[in-house]
Amino acid sequence: MELTSSRSLIVLRLSSALAALLTLIQAVLVILTAAKVAKLIAVHGGVGYLSLLAMITATIAAYVWFRKGGSKALVMHAGGVAVLMIVQIGLGEAKVAPVHIALGILIVLGAAALATLAYRKPGGAV
Repeated sequence: MELTSSRSLIVLRLSSALAALLTLIQAVLVILTAAKVAKLIAVHGGVGYLSLLAMITATIAAYVWFRKGGSKALVMHAGGVAVLMIVQIGLGEAKVAPVHIALGILIVLGAAALATLAYRKPGGAV
């Protein structure tokens, strides 16, 4: 199977896109909660766990794809964002809002960047 049509690359692309979408949904949920439209903070947390699961899936897929000759940078990117998400969950549980919000913005950017890179230039250098 060709490197650019590998199942692991397809899983990486789909799971990274799902993680990016879920992080955006989290942002919308917290904005709605802050605007007092609805109490969705529990849903925000649940979507956070789902986005972590999607990012761990992306990390595993990136590693499998790397073992077949893919980019090591995508493994490190996905793994780094997954670690940030674990820290983010801890900050949310500890209710450290300023750091939680700042890290959340970085995670949204990192997840979106990973999805973009996975679809854009998976086989070579940037």
